[in-house]
Amino acid sequence: MSENQPDWLSPEEYQMIVGPSLKVAAELAASRGDPTLLQDLPSMLCLMHLVTSLKDYYVDEWAVMTAMSSHASLEKAAEAACMMVLTEANVGKNELGSMISSLVRAYEQILGVGITAESDTDIQRAWEAMKFSENEQFLALLEQAAKKFVIAVDSWERARHSM
Repeated sequence: MSENQPDWLSPEEYQMIVGPSLKVAAELAASRGDPTLLQDLPSMLCLMHLVTSLKDYYVDEWAVMTAMSSHASLEKAAEAACMMVLTEANVGKNELGSMISSLVRAYEQILGVGITAESDTDIQRAWEAMKFSENEQFLALLEQAAKKFVIAVDSWERARHSM
C-alpha cells in the first residue's frame, strides 16, 4: 500500500485528511454504482471538497503545533488524491493532466455557485469529532457531508440542464 501513499504529506496528515476522504468518497461512488470512483464525477468532486476542507481546518488549527508538510504540498492535496484515483484506475499518463485540470475547473464552478453550505456544516462537525478522537463519529459525519454534497451537485446539475 505504501506505493499509493503520497510522499507530499506526512503519514499522520495522510491519515487525517486524505485517507478518510478517499474512503468516504469511494464508498459513496460504489453506492451510486461506480466501484472505481473514477466514473462518478459528483463523488470525485466530493473527494476534492472533503480533502480541501479537512486540509483547511488542519492548516488553520493544527499546523502551527505540528511539523507540517510544505504549504505547497498541502495546497495540492486534493489534486493529488484525485491523481491517486486516476492512477489506480490505470488512466494513461497523457490524460492525467487534462483530467485533473477539468476536475479543478468543475470544483471551482461548484464553489462558485455556493451549494456546499449544508455539507460544510457536517465537515466542521466531523473535524471537531476527530479532534476529540471520536473516530466513528468523525467518519459518520464525513459520510453525511459527502451525501449532502453529492445531492447538492446532482440537484444543481439537473437544474442547470433543465434551463
